[in-house]
Amino acid sequence: MAAPEFRAVTVKDTLIFWAMDDGVNSGFALQKITRKFSQQSKVPVKVRFLGWGSAFDELNRVLSMDSADVMNSGAEIPDVIQLGSSWTPYFAKAGVISPVDSLLEMADSTRFLSEAMKATHVGHGKETYSLPWFLDVRGLFVNERLWNQQGFNEDDVESYPKFFGTLRAIAKSGLKNEAGRKVTPFEFGVRDDWTGQQQMAPILWSFGGDIVTESMDSAGHISYRSALTDSLTLVGLRHYLKLLRDEELSPNGLHENSSQSTDRFIRSEMLMIFGTSEIIRKMEFGNDLGGLMESSLAKDGITVVPAPKGPAGRFTFVGGSHLALPKIGAYNETRRKSAVDLFLYMLRADNVDYYSHQIGFLPADRGLIRIWAEDNRYYQLIDGLEKNGRSFLNIPEWGQVEVIINDMVNHIGKTLLDRNLDAAEEIANLVVDAHEKVNAVLGYSDSSKGSELKSRIKLSLMQPVQEQKNEMHEISAEKGTSLFMFVVTGAIVLLLGSAVVILRRKH
Repeated sequence: MAAPEFRAVTVKDTLIFWAMDDGVNSGFALQKITRKFSQQSKVPVKVRFLGWGSAFDELNRVLSMDSADVMNSGAEIPDVIQLGSSWTPYFAKAGVISPVDSLLEMADSTRFLSEAMKATHVGHGKETYSLPWFLDVRGLFVNERLWNQQGFNEDDVESYPKFFGTLRAIAKSGLKNEAGRKVTPFEFGVRDDWTGQQQMAPILWSFGGDIVTESMDSAGHISYRSALTDSLTLVGLRHYLKLLRDEELSPNGLHENSSQSTDRFIRSEMLMIFGTSEIIRKMEFGNDLGGLMESSLAKDGITVVPAPKGPAGRFTFVGGSHLALPKIGAYNETRRKSAVDLFLYMLRADNVDYYSHQIGFLPADRGLIRIWAEDNRYYQLIDGLEKNGRSFLNIPEWGQVEVIINDMVNHIGKTLLDRNLDAAEEIANLVVDAHEKVNAVLGYSDSSKGSELKSRIKLSLMQPVQEQKNEMHEISAEKGTSLFMFVVTGAIVLLLGSAVVILRRKH
């Protein structure tokens, strides 16, 4: 269903707020907040919703227009905008959003999560161009009933070897949900999907690798380069690929996208998933509102456990949305002041808390986050977020890098499905191709030869991935099988014995 568009009375001083559809209840929540603002300020607000898939291009098109063209065309120009957190550096460098440094004290910017504040700048620049609104944090979600039924705990996924061993034990256990359907262990869902970089990055980080890294020349100038072929990145990539290619651990991941994987988890047909906090909130709404209250998962319950830890640590992906002020928007001093008032009003702690609660994403405000952490369902997403939370590099080129990485992941998925291809050779080609494209986008010259890089990648990906057998759960499964066989064998013996008796009686 299309997101609602709330139109205030069209008058000259109506403020225009462009936002994206943030899921269940986001439209009505924004309507309530902006109406309160209008009641207090006497300034009407019109909210226009953009689709996430087209929002970047639409913002880029409109914000890049010349002021004279805007006035002559009568085009609708936003006064306040929502941006994906990684978009701020791009629009800041393009010169189409205003610095907000003069507003930091009024907004009390010190309350925002430090990792979220990084994206308000361009690289190491000091100027601030946006402020965090809410966080998109990914964690390891598990089906609570099935998890407890199997006797699992956090230690079972403490490290990647333990994580893989536990997934193996689940696969071998024959676990079924209440509807009698088989429960698979885990999957990412990479078929024609757009979340590849978000899935892959925390694993690369935990092994000391990355997608893009800083590089400094002899004169001390900072630039950026692809880290895709770095040795530690390849170790992380090897572990990520295990979760794609091992069909026992992830039988459906190559055939489904992340949305389909989430649906499988919601049907209680998968035990674990790397998900976002909105799924928790959705379980409090009925089907009529697009919620999950009647789902199998809501009946089973949901909990979050710490993600596996690698040699470099345990990392949580942090994304989300920011608010910004377009330069082309408020075209007179009175309108500009009203736009600033709306910007600050939307970022007020009570409004951030209300909106975050409605959509289920975490607030960017540290004080609010601590309150949310009192709810055990959110605790594991929040615990250690200041230390372990990590976002993508705040560089203008990141959007182009994301496209390249997602394209690489999608093609790797298709390669693994095509049994006629030499997977090792083709994956090496895809990684080198992505590496070279990222460097081209970043303007970095790499002297390494493609053939040398391919050999290094293939050698690295050929190395075994350690897997620690989950003895307790595999033994339990074996005991269950043995007990079943004992009962069946006993029944057969009894039946044969009865048959012999009957035959003897007949003779």
